[in-house]
Amino acid sequence: MSKDRSSNFELLRLLCIFGILMMHTFGGIDTSVSFFNTEIHVLVNSVFNMGVTCFILLSGYFGIRFDFKKLIRLDLMIIFFTIFGTIAVGNLGIKALIKSCIPVISRYYWFISCYFFLCFLTPFLNQIPEKLSKENFEKLLAVLLLLFSVIPTFGFFEIMQDGGKGLVHMVMIYLLGRYLALYHNRSHNTGRLFLGLFLSIGFIFLADSSLTFVRGKLYTTFCRDCSIFIIFGSVMVLLLFRELNFHSRFINRAAGNVLAVYVLDGTVQTFLLKWIDFKPYAGSWFLVFLAIGYALAIMIIACLLNEVRKATIGRLEPWLVNVVNAVVMWGVNAVRGVVRRLLTYFIG
Repeated sequence: MSKDRSSNFELLRLLCIFGILMMHTFGGIDTSVSFFNTEIHVLVNSVFNMGVTCFILLSGYFGIRFDFKKLIRLDLMIIFFTIFGTIAVGNLGIKALIKSCIPVISRYYWFISCYFFLCFLTPFLNQIPEKLSKENFEKLLAVLLLLFSVIPTFGFFEIMQDGGKGLVHMVMIYLLGRYLALYHNRSHNTGRLFLGLFLSIGFIFLADSSLTFVRGKLYTTFCRDCSIFIIFGSVMVLLLFRELNFHSRFINRAAGNVLAVYVLDGTVQTFLLKWIDFKPYAGSWFLVFLAIGYALAIMIIACLLNEVRKATIGRLEPWLVNVVNAVVMWGVNAVRGVVRRLLTYFIG
């Protein structure tokens, strides 16, 4: 179910992480002092909050093949940079150190925790489109979108109470990605795709901008991850990038650091903000350009740090992966044996 990823999709991943960094950057700036920058803030959220959904759509489009050793390797990178960041910023409390040693289980990063759990579910999720007819698969997606996207978007309340930042949303978007891969893998009219994307962003911006103006504070109601407009726009973006076809070793190499950038974002920002203060520029017309440069700086620094890790301690990962895999498999088999004995003893 995998496809060879050309650089168009890797470029999309880079743009997605850049957009996420832009949102995090604006999230730390009080743009209320300027009507213009408040509107830019709303626009940034309207466009770039599609990033997370695009990431999951890509996973669904290509299909995740469960590989425990690959997850261990990814977890080692996350643990290393989480501990590194915790110590680097001086957060030496016992609770913080324990959480940094188990970032996936402790939900240190909501996206990564949900992604790991999604990977464990994919052997079963991948059977859904294989076992269901196209019609029934579409009915399933319609029900999921109605319950976990349409109602939260227009009802202003959510069943899951997580704004789409949870496992249920991720499963739904993953299945939507599988649907696109199976039934919409042909060429599409780019003009219509751009129109759909423009209308989606336009509605989000106008609706959230109006709410922000009327209520006097920043509102992000229609740009939440669970918003049907964010999901629709993300689908348009994925299909638009599918129409591109080019290869770049540099882009592919850089895109391999995307998750490291996500993990290192907070740590790098902590150090950069010691020398950079956005407050004096919160009302300036060029604030957005400063934010763009700042987000790019975070990406470059994080990518370089991960490349250094790969060239040094990363060389030990193959050995560590085998050790961790052996220990985990032993533990799983031991627990399975205990459960089997208990069930046999009490149930027969």
